[in-house]
Amino acid sequence: MSQELVKSMEAPLALTMSEEEQRETMAAFAENCGDGSISEFTLPRIKVANGMAQWLVEDVLEGEKPVPYIEGVIVYIHDSRTYYPTKNAGNVPPECSSRDGVTGYGKPGGKCKECPLAQWDSAEGESNAQACKQSKELFMLIGDSVLPTRVSLPPTSLKAVEKFKLQMVTKRMQYRHCIVRLSLVKAQNKAGQTYGKAVFDVVRRLSEAEAKRSEDMQGFTKAILARQEQK
Repeated sequence: MSQELVKSMEAPLALTMSEEEQRETMAAFAENCGDGSISEFTLPRIKVANGMAQWLVEDVLEGEKPVPYIEGVIVYIHDSRTYYPTKNAGNVPPECSSRDGVTGYGKPGGKCKECPLAQWDSAEGESNAQACKQSKELFMLIGDSVLPTRVSLPPTSLKAVEKFKLQMVTKRMQYRHCIVRLSLVKAQNKAGQTYGKAVFDVVRRLSEAEAKRSEDMQGFTKAILARQEQK
């Protein structure tokens, strides 16, 4: 078995820490971030590169860099809508957002279905697009990070997420109980524009101990998300 394959089958650090390391991590988070300033929008983020079948990963030294695939454990998935008045707003909270795709909070807020910004062709300079973007947010444990990373999937990959979740049901497996590799394949829309479409591949099941830690991390992730709702 190659070293690359062995490495790819290792669980993320957040699932393999000792109990003492886990307590130290939670204590550090409580002390450093107990003021509630940390929300989903301040977590590390990975997104699909425009016009490419590549992921854009945030790097402290190099900024955003493209990678062909990402690998980790998805501990939580939720629907999302986000509205930014300008493009390339960066990693800042949107002007209006929704965690369920039904009710928006912010400006303008209210019922997403009735909002003009959620209608097709409402995006300035884009055909057949919504100003308020619909997406899926995957919260993944990746590599040596002890915090979840937010992976944003655009509308073009929404069906792939639902297909993956159904496939997990046929395997009698919860999606947070396996290591997943997310890659992208090239596709084109009706306007001939190239984009990356998500592909899910299961690397392996988690062990019983790893799965228990994954469930704990899902609760931790939900607690972070709840901070945004309380603001």
